[in-house]
Amino acid sequence: MRYTRTHQRKLFLGLTLLTPLLLLLLLAVGCGAAAPPAPAANPTVAAPATGPGAPTAMPKSITAPAAPTVNPGKLTFMTAGVGNERFTYNYAVGGGNNFARFLQGYLIATNEKTELIPGIASKWDVSPDGKTWIFTIREGGKFHDGSAITAQDVWWTFMHYWGKDESGSAAERVTQSSAQSLARTVGSITQPQPNQVAINFTQGNAGFAGAYVSEAAGNWYGVNPKRPKVHDTAQEEAYDKKPVSSGPFTLMKHVPAEVMAFERFEDYYYQTKNGLPEDRRPKFKSLDLRLVPEEATRVAAIRAGDADIAPASLATKKQVEAGGGRLVFGPEGLYMRVMLLGCYKTANPCSKKEVRQALDYAIDKNIIRDKLFGGPEVFQTKGWAHITPSTIGYSKDLDVWPQDVAKAKQLLAQAGYPNGQGFGKLTVNTWVSTAMPFLPESAQLAADFWRKELGLDVEVKVGDEAALKRDTLTDALHGQILWRDNEAGLDKSSVWLPSYGSPTHGARLHQTQDLFDLTGMALGVVEPVERQKQNNILAKRGRDESYELGIGYINIPWAVGPRVTAWTPYPLAFYPSNIYGITLK
Repeated sequence: MRYTRTHQRKLFLGLTLLTPLLLLLLLAVGCGAAAPPAPAANPTVAAPATGPGAPTAMPKSITAPAAPTVNPGKLTFMTAGVGNERFTYNYAVGGGNNFARFLQGYLIATNEKTELIPGIASKWDVSPDGKTWIFTIREGGKFHDGSAITAQDVWWTFMHYWGKDESGSAAERVTQSSAQSLARTVGSITQPQPNQVAINFTQGNAGFAGAYVSEAAGNWYGVNPKRPKVHDTAQEEAYDKKPVSSGPFTLMKHVPAEVMAFERFEDYYYQTKNGLPEDRRPKFKSLDLRLVPEEATRVAAIRAGDADIAPASLATKKQVEAGGGRLVFGPEGLYMRVMLLGCYKTANPCSKKEVRQALDYAIDKNIIRDKLFGGPEVFQTKGWAHITPSTIGYSKDLDVWPQDVAKAKQLLAQAGYPNGQGFGKLTVNTWVSTAMPFLPESAQLAADFWRKELGLDVEVKVGDEAALKRDTLTDALHGQILWRDNEAGLDKSSVWLPSYGSPTHGARLHQTQDLFDLTGMALGVVEPVERQKQNNILAKRGRDESYELGIGYINIPWAVGPRVTAWTPYPLAFYPSNIYGITLK
């Protein structure tokens, strides 16, 4: 059964809901230096459902579709940033690191309706409490080196990202906030059957499939071939020099800070011979990803025919069209994330909810939408923080608060800071985003509202993205604001868990036990309708607490040259999605 977008807003997709039964566990199969252990206890999972809560069914082809016609040419994709250019998500920091999506393959795929559908995993099951996930790995998939994708590789991949072995816990060595918080909740990673991998959490995580291991996730936890050790610095550095993964392209050349040259992978797993309904191998032979930070240079390259796709802004539309190109929009790709850090410390003025709410009500979000981004075609003042209209938990009454200066002043006075008296300096940290245009400018606009309407002394600092993200894991920015971009998504468990559900996480936004409990309960709800309900309750509580401000989201503008005859980016994708849908002249 296929779902509509309406179903997606109400239901959690990709879960197989089953009646209780005991799994029979087999002996573990060896993998690299250590064999994956069998589960400590027999997890209970539910029996297949046929209703709308089940994964999207894969239709069986009576006649296999013809292989795609492959253009012998090259697609040139320009990007504004590539971060630190590491090829393992645990260590990839900085904007633009979505380059690895050309290289990576995923357990769960997605489509134009943001449905979760089988990929490297032919199916997946979850226990009723959301603590145990079991993935069945399909046969026939291959890595770029020609070796078969096996459940042992998936076990090793999970261990590398989030597991704990003799070298320690992943939580102690990774640099990504989402990886740290998830690793702290992993109880065990095992193989209950030779073709299966189970991950067991110490707390419910009903969003794990959609938020972490699917193509639709904001991260890129792809499936990689096992190595002799789960964690070894020398092996990880060697992998960065010659990465091998399971995605649609093989990396052929990498010149740091300049270009990554990819070639179409003929044995990419997503094709009909492996039991999948269509052939998703790219329809062109090669792809060059070139680092070009300046938008004007990227647009000039599109006009000159030296580039085919590049991130742009609405202001460049006429220039792109004058060269025979067009702007294509990635719906609901990014949201503006405004985090008030360390506000659980009473020494900080933002420890008072009235202060946090006053900051929100003082901003005219429509000015940001219209004056900076050019209107609702690009920027939408809907949703709250990471809960955008297509996200689980959304309802219309969560849309951003309109500007209400009188209410903002009243709230600030109630908090003990009339007209900003005694508040001290408010520091807003931001960066030049490689994905969202006008990020520092939007922070400056907000600062102007706070100065004018609330009488606050506000300083906007434009810093380094990677450094600021590291600082959120410490108390370095406590009492300050981080004004950043972040990826939208169908399931944002990867935000709820570290920011609201982890009492020991460095980047948590509060220290309130009942909010930790509410988050934990919502994360553990598997049943789709109830999951939507509990996530909505949680989102409304989060919006009321205002540890994050609701500003809005953007439909990402991509400049597309005339050589690209067809491309429709998927919704909820901040990265270049639907690459297999691109056709060239």
